[in-house]
Amino acid sequence: MTAALFDVKAKFSEYVTIAEKGEVVEITKHGRTSAVIISVDEYNRLKREYKPSFIDQVNKWKRKTGGISEIDAMEFEKALSRDKELYSTGGVF
Repeated sequence: MTAALFDVKAKFSEYVTIAEKGEVVEITKHGRTSAVIISVDEYNRLKREYKPSFIDQVNKWKRKTGGISEIDAMEFEKALSRDKELYSTGGVF
């Protein structure tokens, strides 16, 4: 279901009831969907099934740890380059 913001503002409790019954309510503002009302059951299901992307996980790690230093990054790049050379020439790791 789609509803304009001005209508949702006037009848918010009705739209919440619709969402509680399992229907997704897309709220439009100036003709474009800008928000959604969903039931708490649907919200909880989405939270349970959410699997963060690799980039999301890296960004979370960087926020938590501060990431790696420039020196560590350079050493890592050197190691990758060295391993790539060894691999391409059939060398032993």
